[in-house]
Amino acid sequence: MSVVKSKFKLSAAKQASNSRLRKSIYLLPNLLTAANMVFGILSITYSIQDSLTLMVSSESQVLPFVLPAKLILVSIFLDFMDGRVARATGTTSKFGMEFDSLADLISFGMAPAILIYLSVLRYLSVWGIAITVLYVVCAAIRLARFNVQSQVEEKDHFTGLPSPAAAGLLASYVLLSRWAGWYGKGIILNKVMGWYEENISFVELTIIPIMTVLIALVMISTIPYPSLKKWKRETIKPLTLGIIAIMIFCLVYAYEFAAFALLAFYLLWGITRMLTKKSAERLRPPKAVAS
Repeated sequence: MSVVKSKFKLSAAKQASNSRLRKSIYLLPNLLTAANMVFGILSITYSIQDSLTLMVSSESQVLPFVLPAKLILVSIFLDFMDGRVARATGTTSKFGMEFDSLADLISFGMAPAILIYLSVLRYLSVWGIAITVLYVVCAAIRLARFNVQSQVEEKDHFTGLPSPAAAGLLASYVLLSRWAGWYGKGIILNKVMGWYEENISFVELTIIPIMTVLIALVMISTIPYPSLKKWKRETIKPLTLGIIAIMIFCLVYAYEFAAFALLAFYLLWGITRMLTKKSAERLRPPKAVAS
């Protein structure tokens, strides 16, 4: 009898241990999502703080808006990791998906909108406010649509520009605009950044507002963008690995410029691919109708 009781106790202890392990595994991706949200809130806080500092005094010990932009990039990394961890551990859930969307709305909707408004768009008066509101609304629509589509089927591509890529593009521009280390980085970078410094007023009063509107509209478009969700090491081609290696080198060499350039290419790649496809369909001769 004592042997049976001992086995029962061991079995109960093992079940309790397994239960605690499962709870810990389920908690991990949600902790990463929570961290994503925290960094988004911190980005908003520091954006406002830097803006108030500029209003009080033009002198500051640190470059304004650099830290908030970096915090958004950290949120992007955490968002990527929470999805990977959830899929790897088989802990995806309805709660996790909804929680992730709420975190993304803060980190990739509100945070980049406030950052780009306080650093650039506020000088456009009411137009700057309108563009900021448009971006946040489009980000919310994009996230809501993603939730609905993911319940139906998981695709190997995104419909519309992903909100992390949109946020990363705005944040990386802010980092690029405050990058003082481009001297001596090479002829190409010197020419590009030299042109930028000479035309910064035109860029920030015309190009960046148009880019922000374009990003917002592409987020809610039906343009397909490639997804890394279903990438596996076994299916990646050597050419793709080479391109990834070059991208990593560029990010290490000059991440302020490389991050903006790569995300801008990602944005324009989807638009160009869609326009090329539609043009080819229009030029294609109509099929003959069988008599």
